[in-house]
Amino acid sequence: MNHIVINIIKGIFIGIANIIPGLSGATIALVLGVYQKSINVITKFDARLIKLIKNLDFINIKNHISLSFISSISLGIVISFVLMSNILNNLLEQYPAHTWAYFFGIIIASIPYVMKQISAWRRKEIILFIVGLVFSLSFLFLEPYSENQDILFIFFCGIVGGIGMLVPGLSGSYLLVILGNFKLILVDTIQVLSSGVLTLNYNTPLFFKHLKIFTIFMIGQFLCVILFSRFIKWIISHKKNETFSILSGFITGSLIYIWPWQKTLEQLTGNKHRLIDLLSYPKFNNNTDIYLILIIITGLMTIILIEKIANRMKNV
Repeated sequence: MNHIVINIIKGIFIGIANIIPGLSGATIALVLGVYQKSINVITKFDARLIKLIKNLDFINIKNHISLSFISSISLGIVISFVLMSNILNNLLEQYPAHTWAYFFGIIIASIPYVMKQISAWRRKEIILFIVGLVFSLSFLFLEPYSENQDILFIFFCGIVGGIGMLVPGLSGSYLLVILGNFKLILVDTIQVLSSGVLTLNYNTPLFFKHLKIFTIFMIGQFLCVILFSRFIKWIISHKKNETFSILSGFITGSLIYIWPWQKTLEQLTGNKHRLIDLLSYPKFNNNTDIYLILIIITGLMTIILIEKIANRMKNV
């Protein structure tokens, strides 16, 4: 029972990271020690599983896909989406710098953990790190599209979001910002659906409209995760050093997107502006800069604490 509770908590942290533009749920999964196991479980959604379901062989189904593990992680992610989407939206609107400072500390603490996956840093690994870094930073110069409610485009957003969920350092929610549908899918839709379910007020055109959007998005995301996870599993198994070198560059580059000292931040508006218009730096001429530094340290300490807990629960 304790293992299930711990996995639900891990899922909540992963879900929160998936909501925040610039953060990667896969990175948090790596730190929590559940990334590779999750990939392995996802690849078990195969022909054998279909056969077991047809035969109603529930015991072997449970063992085949590690049902208690994947269901508890998934439940945590769902909980974070339902409960945290509105809270995080309000925090980003009212206390953007403080919110980014906390997550900036989280990412800083995550980078050494991902780099530890690399057994040796040679010229090839350094070059691949730089490639990942440059690729991550290149998104800075893209301008978001306008919001698009076309069903095929929402399905495409699901596919793109699925890739972001699987690749550490690549933020699926940030990719949705670029596509112009972050607010529609991860803010408006989540809030309408969760509010409708919690208040039992779901028999409305608005609820069914967003239910349709969410369903199409999740179908695209599910198909992407099922198909792309096999490639991720193969490349980690056969090219681990190279893979984590690029991912380390991705994650390092993502720091710029959550830099707390930003003059203009357009994550949630959908307007056609680059994500970040101007970066600044702390001048320490007021208490706010000191608070932000302390919050960054708090975020860093949070990951260190989570990693220690995860190490104690390696068999979860």
